[in-house]
Amino acid sequence: MPSLPLIAEPQSYRPCIQNLVTDGPRVQDYWLTLFEHHLETLARLPIDGGRFDQLPVWPEFTKSYLDGLAALRRRPDLRGRLTVLELTIYREEQFAKHGITDPFTDLKQRENELALKLYPDVIAEIDAAPPASRLELLAQGLFAGNLFDMGSRAVVEAFESGTFDFRAARRKLKSRPWPIDHLDDWQARLATTSYRQALFFVDNAGPDIVLGAIPFARELAGRGVRVLLAANTRPALNDITAEELGALLPRLINLDTTLADLVRHNRVAIVASGCGSPLVDLADLSPECCRAAADCDLLILEGMGRAIESNFDARFNVDTLKLALIKDAMVAEVLHVNLLDPVFRFDPAP
Repeated sequence: MPSLPLIAEPQSYRPCIQNLVTDGPRVQDYWLTLFEHHLETLARLPIDGGRFDQLPVWPEFTKSYLDGLAALRRRPDLRGRLTVLELTIYREEQFAKHGITDPFTDLKQRENELALKLYPDVIAEIDAAPPASRLELLAQGLFAGNLFDMGSRAVVEAFESGTFDFRAARRKLKSRPWPIDHLDDWQARLATTSYRQALFFVDNAGPDIVLGAIPFARELAGRGVRVLLAANTRPALNDITAEELGALLPRLINLDTTLADLVRHNRVAIVASGCGSPLVDLADLSPECCRAAADCDLLILEGMGRAIESNFDARFNVDTLKLALIKDAMVAEVLHVNLLDPVFRFDPAP
């Protein structure tokens, strides 16, 4: 598939911040162990009124999955390259091999329903906020929503216990200045720049898309920017797919006349990215996404997978936002930040 035309130096682009073949045994062991332990999360997923580990395919799947990871421990170069992106691709291959299409479907639908109930109040609060503080409130909403990530054990436990609370999560965010905090710079840029079109790579279902990404996109569209929401073509963890977002957007429109007007006038639209991973290789996107990107002068990468684990070092020839909440100890170590630190990075076009 083609590359994103917004990459500034395509010949030197690399999608991931770590190379598990060359970065040493400690890094290899950390990520392989994390993917092994992720079976504990998968086991508890709600499927067809039961749990994933109650399905007949579970024993065969787990053996095949763990055998493959054990082989990678012995031969890290077995797949040619070994990165976190490659491990997520391996996991999806194992799902497909055992006829598992999307084990997170029920979970995503449940969390979308919960988030939809909160959406009108969250939007009303944003619309009532003074213009000077609205962007910070929107950024906080993105970070709080980004907590909904089934790659994080602590977050999984919070959702399973029913203790996740969007407003509480937003209140508990670390106060500014964040370790990487370019919000003021971007707010100044936004005040003097008329963007034509933004390509916004969105992340998770539930609170992330409904209470974080959609309000952020709505604000930009209200300022005259056409916003293309780039969502996965194929399922991966609890990431929302373009098809799922296409079914969700009409329900949001019914709750929000402003958003309805923006969608009706094509100021907010959806594009399938071509991806099927929580990380994104921008050198391997759908032709549709790349054609749309050619007309964009703003790129937004949201979520730890898309903005940090992949593409944090990448440079682009348009203004770029990289937005995420850090939910992994190794990623925090690489960035020299702490767990649950927000990252609001703005890279102006060169």
